[in-house]
Amino acid sequence: MKIVMTAEYYAQRMQCTREEKLDCLPIVRELLTLAFIVKEEGFLKMDEALRDPVRFQDKFLRRAAGIIVETANAENVEQVLYNLIFTSAEMGHYRFFKYILIAETMIALGKGEDMDYIFAYLVPSFFGLEYVDQVEELYYQAKREHLSRLSPAQNTEK
Repeated sequence: MKIVMTAEYYAQRMQCTREEKLDCLPIVRELLTLAFIVKEEGFLKMDEALRDPVRFQDKFLRRAAGIIVETANAENVEQVLYNLIFTSAEMGHYRFFKYILIAETMIALGKGEDMDYIFAYLVPSFFGLEYVDQVEELYYQAKREHLSRLSPAQNTEK
């Protein structure tokens, strides 16, 4: 069964309070950490890092990343992640928002999308215009910190 979501469906379920959106920023940080691991060391290292349930506590995040590692077909990954979202009990607005954020980020990582696209445009777009700058800044700050930890030979980005 292929689930089709319309803009109306999203609009009804993605509505979160300011506090709920801000509560998702730690998940964005975890997604950034995983994306940097994928970029530097590959998906298998990401899978290894996710075995630490203290560092990565969100069960859906760990499951989504595991599916990305084990499934090559992006359409299949998307279908499984959305099935998990739609069949989850107690799927309130906040949880729906967080799970969609995780799913779409993981799908983009699995497709090999550029990190600037994912974290400067895609992820902030889920937060709405009111929060775009804050979410973008989170990415650029993490990117600066990451680049400052690399040796000059590793740091080829400008």
